[in-house]
Amino acid sequence: MDETVGASSSLRPGSLTFVEVLATSIALIGPSMTPILIAPYMFANAGNGTWLAYLFGAGMLVVVALNLNQFARRFTGAGSMYEYAAENLGPTLGALAGWSLLWAYLFVATAVVGAMSLFVGLLLHDAGILAASTPAIYVAIAVILGAVCWQAAYRGVQVSAIVMLVLEAISVLIILLLVVIVLLRHGPALDPSQLTIKGGVPNWGLAVMTAVFSLVGFESATAFGAEAKRPLVAIPRAVIASVVFASAFFIIATYAEIVGLEHAAKPLDQQTFPLGTLVDLYNIGYLRVPIAIGALFSAFSVCLACITTAGRIAYAVAKAGLFPRALAAIEPRHNTPHVAVTLITVVVVSIAGASLAAGALPIDVFNNCGTLSAFGFIVIYAAISVAACLYVKRIGAMRWIDVAISVLAVLLLGVPAVSLIYSVPAPPQRWFGYYFVGFMVIGWLWFSRAASVSARGRDNDQPAGDAKREEDDKNPDA
Repeated sequence: MDETVGASSSLRPGSLTFVEVLATSIALIGPSMTPILIAPYMFANAGNGTWLAYLFGAGMLVVVALNLNQFARRFTGAGSMYEYAAENLGPTLGALAGWSLLWAYLFVATAVVGAMSLFVGLLLHDAGILAASTPAIYVAIAVILGAVCWQAAYRGVQVSAIVMLVLEAISVLIILLLVVIVLLRHGPALDPSQLTIKGGVPNWGLAVMTAVFSLVGFESATAFGAEAKRPLVAIPRAVIASVVFASAFFIIATYAEIVGLEHAAKPLDQQTFPLGTLVDLYNIGYLRVPIAIGALFSAFSVCLACITTAGRIAYAVAKAGLFPRALAAIEPRHNTPHVAVTLITVVVVSIAGASLAAGALPIDVFNNCGTLSAFGFIVIYAAISVAACLYVKRIGAMRWIDVAISVLAVLLLGVPAVSLIYSVPAPPQRWFGYYFVGFMVIGWLWFSRAASVSARGRDNDQPAGDAKREEDDKNPDA
C-alpha cells in the first residue's frame, strides 16, 4: 500500500479523531431528515417498496465508496475528492468535478436552511408565539440560523464536529424510540405488501434519485484528510461506515412509517409531518415536540457540515490557483479557511432568503434545492469512479475487480441520472437541468482560462530561468 499523505497545509493536523470524522459524514447525510421530510416524496414514487429503493441506493453508493477508498487509503488532503479527480482526470476536468461538488454542497445547505425555517415556524406556532409564519419571518429565521452555522464553522471544525455528533445523536435516538414502539405494537410478522415497487421503472428511477439525495454526504470525510488522526485509516472507515449506518436507519425507519400509517386518514405521501401523525396514532404525543426539535437539530447539523466541507473544497481549489487566492486564506487563531467558509455561508443564505422572500414555502425550498443538489453529486460520484480506475492503473495496482467496480458504479449512477431527464416535469423543476448545465459551462470557461493563464506564466518564466542558468555558467564563482 502506498501510504503517502497529500501536500501539507496550514490546517491543524491530527485534530480530528475517527469518531469526529465519522460524525461529520453522518451529520451531512442528516439521517433524521429522511423519515421527517424526504420519506413522503419517496413514498409517492415507490409506494410500499420505499425501503427497497433505499436498499438499492445504498448498494449503489457502497460501490461508489469503494472507488473513493482507492484514494482515501493511499492519499489524503484538504478537499480530497477534488484532489482525487484533479490528479487523475487533469486540472480542468478535475476542477469541474470540484465545481460540481460545490454546487451539490451549496444546494444541500440551502435546502436545509429551508427545512430549519419550517421547523422553527412550526415550533413557534405550536408554542402559541406566532399565529402564522410570513415570508419575512422565514427570512429572518434563515438569516439567524445561517449566522449561527457560520460562527461554528469559522471557529473550527473540531468544535463543529462535536456539535454535529451530539445534535444528530439526540435526533436519531428519539426517532428510533418511536420506530421501536411502532414495530413492537405491529408485531413480528413481516409486511408482504412492502415487497413491491409502485409505478414501474420510471418511478423506480425517481425513487432511487431521492435515495441518493438522502444518502449524499458520506464522502464529506475525505475533505478532512489534512486534519484527521491516522487519516489513511480513519477516512476510509468513515466513508463506508456512514453509508452503512444511514442506510440501515433509513430502511428500518421507512418500513416502520409505512406500517404505522397503514390505517391513517392520509397515506404517507400526503403527510406534512408523518412522525407527528404517528405519535398521535400511537398515543405518545409527548414525543411530538422532541421530534420537531430533533429535526431542527438535524437540519442545523447538515447545514453546518455542508458549510465546513464546501469551505475546504473552495480552499483546495484556491490553493491550486484556480480560484482567487483570498479563498486559500487561513484564520490564524482557529486555523480554518475563514474566507471560503464566509463566502459559502453568504451564498447559501442569500439563495434561501431570496426564495423565501419571493413567497416560496420552506418545504418548496427544501424539495427544489435538494433536487438541484442531486445533479452535482451524480457528476462527482461518476468522476471519482472513472478517476479511481485510472489511478490504480497509473500506480500499477489495477486488478480486474477494480475495473469492474468502476464500471458498475457508473452504470448504477445512470439510474438516477436518467430519472432526472426521463420525463419533462412541471416548472420550476423543468429548468433545473439547464441551470446545472449553465453552471458547468461557466466553470469550464473559468477553469480553461485559469489554466491558460497559468501555462503562459510558466512559459514566460522559462526564458528567465534559462538566462539565469547561462549567467551562472559564465560566473561559476557567483
